[in-house]
Amino acid sequence: MKIQVIRGVSALLLPALVLSGCAPLPKAGTALTDKERKDAQSNCISQYTALGIVGGSLLGLLVSSKEDRMKGAIIGGTAGGALAYSIAWGKCLKYFANTNSFPVADARATALAVGYTPQRGNEVRVQSFTVTPAMLAPGGSLNLAGSYYVMAPGDLKDVKVVETRTVHFYNADEQAWKELGSDETVLTAALGTRRSEGQTGMPREVAEGRYRVTFKVSALDRHDQASQEITIKKS
Repeated sequence: MKIQVIRGVSALLLPALVLSGCAPLPKAGTALTDKERKDAQSNCISQYTALGIVGGSLLGLLVSSKEDRMKGAIIGGTAGGALAYSIAWGKCLKYFANTNSFPVADARATALAVGYTPQRGNEVRVQSFTVTPAMLAPGGSLNLAGSYYVMAPGDLKDVKVVETRTVHFYNADEQAWKELGSDETVLTAALGTRRSEGQTGMPREVAEGRYRVTFKVSALDRHDQASQEITIKKS
């Protein structure tokens, strides 16, 4: 019986271990074609899910009874894999996100609109951030839209701005939010108001549950952020 269990678990874990040795991923900022992006998504997800599946299988094997160890390993592998896909989605977010950042108002127009004065110093504000839809099935796509402004006194023209989108998952057992990963867009921009729009897909295998997407803007040693919660649930 023990030999059968070991053989069964080995057969279950072997694909995961093989996947963990996939091809190297493109460096951050590399321009990718649609095919290259799709390949990067697949390779990245495979590498991050492998260990989750292995961990889940071993856990299932340990907690199951002697008569049900093989079944426990399979169930554990499936559960571990589902959560691993969620973690992988966060870690591989840069390959799933397709965003575009563009100016909508210059410094003068922004100052008039928000009442900014030089006495306020450097200022970064996220004015709005939405994620739609608020509920979707695994494998769907999220539309992200944010508006923000960066202002500073003096003759400063262009500044370094970092837009960061971060995904969290709510662990009901621990009653705590766990960060899965993030995607950054670094750009040089003129003072004023900007808008960031885009779409983020996800693997079909991600775990159901509550997720939170946070949009953070950093510039001139200042930052501001806004978040929205979404629910992923099979229809």
